[in-house]
Amino acid sequence: MKSLVIVIGLAIVGFFAWQQFGGQSDDGMSRQRPAAPVTVVEVESRSFRDRIPALGTLQAWESVDITAPVAQRITGLNFEDGQIVEKGQTLATLRQESEQASMRELSARLADARREVERLADLARKNQVAQTDLDSATTEVEVLGHQISELEARIADLTIVAPFSGVLGLREVSEGALVSFGQRLTTLDDVSRMRLQFTVPARYLGVLQPGMSIIARSAAFKEDFVGTLSAVGSRVDPVARAITARAVVPNEEGLLRAGLLMEIEVTGDSNTVLMVPEESIQSRAARHFVWKVDGEQALRSEVKIGARIPGWVVILDGVSEGERIVQDGVIRLSGNAMPVRVVQS
Repeated sequence: MKSLVIVIGLAIVGFFAWQQFGGQSDDGMSRQRPAAPVTVVEVESRSFRDRIPALGTLQAWESVDITAPVAQRITGLNFEDGQIVEKGQTLATLRQESEQASMRELSARLADARREVERLADLARKNQVAQTDLDSATTEVEVLGHQISELEARIADLTIVAPFSGVLGLREVSEGALVSFGQRLTTLDDVSRMRLQFTVPARYLGVLQPGMSIIARSAAFKEDFVGTLSAVGSRVDPVARAITARAVVPNEEGLLRAGLLMEIEVTGDSNTVLMVPEESIQSRAARHFVWKVDGEQALRSEVKIGARIPGWVVILDGVSEGERIVQDGVIRLSGNAMPVRVVQS
């Protein structure tokens, strides 16, 4: 009786196995997967501008610390905090009474020496004086002239002027103070235009070109500031793999200040490229694929992608204009080929 039960059990198992694997026809062996519903879109050319995001710091077009050239007492300050000054305008005067007195003495001696030269020259024409006397008087005039030039340079060091037009910073000394060599009196910045320095990944090196437009934004202001890329660094940072670039931003209204952090967008020239919707891309590690629709079948095809903008991806290689690819439904596709049912184009 036990043997009969075993035989019946084996027969049942064999029947179900035959139904599952052996009872199908050749068509059943190659049963197709059900068609996946998808929407498709045609690959088309679109106008595109390269847009490179970055962060940068503003620098004044010209910037300098106004310092004391010698250790001396301040006898005059001719500026206020934040004042706009012109090139050559006197900012501060250091004590120079001794130098001014020496200048008056040398000027008087020079005038007397010139009169003596004129007198001796008149006598020399009449052969009433030796030529050597005239030459000695002429040399004296030249020596006094050199001494005066030297003294003028010393007085110039004691008179501090603006090296260029710009905006002064805060005054850091008072009149009558004794300043030391190199002590800062104030700062001077030319902010009529600004330098905007920033770094971008080295992969954009082939895109960056002087003359490209940039848009700069700051949380301090509502408006955008438009500038021009002026230069690209000659070296790539071997650690950060980034390159430094510099742009010029006009600042006629004087809103921008040195040291301000700016969000930057570099825009290149407009060109025509192939673009596909972002959801059409299926990525596997560093490889990217799209599904091309041919009739009722979708075939997976590897592509090379470029820049991205919200919702779209530039395709550099792998598809042609006019080809139909899957837009929605990529998540339902696997393998290298699958039957699909287009529900919307």
